[in-house]
Amino acid sequence: MTMHVVPVRVHALWRGADIDAAGRATIADGRLRVTLDDARSSPLEVPVAVLDGASFDGIVLVAYVHGGDVLELRAREGDAPTALASLAARLEGAACALPEQTLSLRGFGSERSAPGSDHDRWFGALLDARRAVADATTIAAQLQAFEAGALARYAREVIAAFAAERHGEAGPHRRALQHELEELAEGTFAAFARLDVAAKAVREGDADHRWVAWRAWTTALGRAFHAADDTWLAMVPVLCDPRGAGGRLWRRVLRRGGDA
Repeated sequence: MTMHVVPVRVHALWRGADIDAAGRATIADGRLRVTLDDARSSPLEVPVAVLDGASFDGIVLVAYVHGGDVLELRAREGDAPTALASLAARLEGAACALPEQTLSLRGFGSERSAPGSDHDRWFGALLDARRAVADATTIAAQLQAFEAGALARYAREVIAAFAAERHGEAGPHRRALQHELEELAEGTFAAFARLDVAAKAVREGDADHRWVAWRAWTTALGRAFHAADDTWLAMVPVLCDPRGAGGRLWRRVLRRGGDA
């Protein structure tokens, strides 16, 4: 892999010392590294995973290190800031790579969860969003793909479709099934609401803690995947119950007994 090295002017508060020097910056092996032209000085190096945030205004790239250190990088006099802009984009891509969300799910894709068209529809919006950001390198693209309001609307539409497909005529049986499925999905809707709050914290937060907020958002996203997984496992026996509305009372009794 080609290592992109960018000539920069460094202004930094680093380990309690003020630094003002020429240097070269690069990102490699998950670390931001700034090598000063003064051979007597040690490189400034930090794992991107411990950066609290960063900002780039087209001229200055500022990286905020957990603990209070700050690295301010500018293009050298006479150099265009294009290379620095590329470094800023690669820094965000390295620090904010979206973690895998489905590996620890119990129901997703497993035989015990009766995978099929209903299964695929229930997880459809989450999986479409995951595919959409597979190659995304910006936080903005990730937040847009997993927009919580759209995920919640999709889930409600799928639940309504499940009920309509099992009770062709609108009426009390269809409404009862839809209500039951919505009750089972309360945890998923609550997780989407928390995801929305976490996304707003990322969008509206200050640059020096934006990546901290992003990490909290990824935690909320993981919990949304798990909530959808739990909901699906709870819905399977309801969707597969040949008694239709007649089995609803007994399912309620069994759930109350299991909660006791």
